[in-house]
Amino acid sequence: MRETVTVGTVAKPQGIKGEIKISPLTDDNERFYDLKKVSIGGVEYAVACARVSPAGVFLKLSGVDDRNAAELLRGKELRVRREDAVKLPEDRYFIADIIGCRLFLGTEVFATVKDVLQYSSTDIYEATLDKGGKVAFPALKEVVEKIDVEKGEIFLNKSRFSEVALYED
Repeated sequence: MRETVTVGTVAKPQGIKGEIKISPLTDDNERFYDLKKVSIGGVEYAVACARVSPAGVFLKLSGVDDRNAAELLRGKELRVRREDAVKLPEDRYFIADIIGCRLFLGTEVFATVKDVLQYSSTDIYEATLDKGGKVAFPALKEVVEKIDVEKGEIFLNKSRFSEVALYED
């Protein structure tokens, strides 16, 4: 498992005093209020202030004092140390831990998760097939039988998977 977890991406500068708008990778934006430190581009910053509004998530970082400094962070991942990350409930996982997991149908490894899309109430896993091509499927409880992020393995229900999988060459 990685030592840090990606919790968002810097979308853009906000205003002239160095505040940044975040594109969060979380289902609860209120979690940003608890951040004390973040890492962007390998540089650690103290979080001076966080605010969450209907317009988005905004952070003011110590040492990022004007729009030009904030602009240099645009598009970069916002990471936190795993021990500083929010504790997830059972059967919940960080997207960063799902990406790279090997997919199993029974005992057969057939693909690797490349992305997790969050369009609706159910995440969509996109994977690259070992034999070439891609597959996408909803991460429904009936499809995903077991996730072991420590081992990087996800076991799928073969019959339910075959009903919902969308293959691409």
